[in-house]
Amino acid sequence: MDFSIIIPLYNETENITQLNSEILQALASFKNTNHKFEIIYVEDGSTDNTLEILKKLNNTIKTIIVKNIYNLGQSKSIMNGIDISNYNNIIMLDGDLQNDPHDIIKMIDVYSKNENALVHGYRKKRNDPYMTKVLPSKIANFIVRKLTNSKILDQGCSLKIFNRRMIDISNFFGDFHRLFAAQISNEINVIEIEVNHRPRIKGESKYGFERVFRVFIDLIFMKFSKKKRSAFYTLGILGLFSFFFSFISFIYMIFLKIIENKSFVETPMPSIIIFFTLSGFIFFSLNLVLETVKQDFTSHRKDLKDFEIIDNENRS
Repeated sequence: MDFSIIIPLYNETENITQLNSEILQALASFKNTNHKFEIIYVEDGSTDNTLEILKKLNNTIKTIIVKNIYNLGQSKSIMNGIDISNYNNIIMLDGDLQNDPHDIIKMIDVYSKNENALVHGYRKKRNDPYMTKVLPSKIANFIVRKLTNSKILDQGCSLKIFNRRMIDISNFFGDFHRLFAAQISNEINVIEIEVNHRPRIKGESKYGFERVFRVFIDLIFMKFSKKKRSAFYTLGILGLFSFFFSFISFIYMIFLKIIENKSFVETPMPSIIIFFTLSGFIFFSLNLVLETVKQDFTSHRKDLKDFEIIDNENRS
């Protein structure tokens, strides 16, 4: 079984060397097995020396450096890593040393024994500030469990193993890495495993309480756009509702005229009918425009890349 390990990095100069060393130590456990590995570091437009340090790595395991053309965020960095990965089995890992690379060993063992599975880390004993990290995480996890079918206790844990064929990354959006388990098919066997979580010693955290609002926005989008995450269905439904309310308003206006003997101009109903009718046409017109743009973009998107692969002659 072959694995691609994807690690997004943003301003992690002080952590890269130790992180890389710990990953190699963990992978040494599989030296006499049939497992093959590649390490993919995704440099997300860092403003420090992250890229320079990555270029100096001299691993015996195949290592690829991907450089985003600008800061795209953690989720898009992971997607770019998946896009260029050579193996179907994906391991996701944070680059801040809070995830313990040695947990990969037991997670691969569980993953190898289960078909069609997502093995998901669970940080039962978190080493983070409670008010700025742990509490927001608890709130976000509670919201996700209530609004989706996911029963995962720790949605935000980056440490995961899954097969890339079980997902279509073009259909994922927002904080992909936080809502991954909530977006995948219910037919996939989700296995949650307790993992070690370490305090951040070097570098600065990139997230705080605002993550709760990000998760909530993503969940709203998921609820309104279940069909292929497309705005087509959302706008279509809004257009139908607009025409429906226009029709109901028209019926009520006729009722007032015949039964109550009220003139059309004595009520706001003509204006309401015009408003809902125009809204319906606007929503359907937007649909046509957006679908045309979407089809045109889709036909060209394969040629558009927001990253580049950095070659290093020291890599095997």
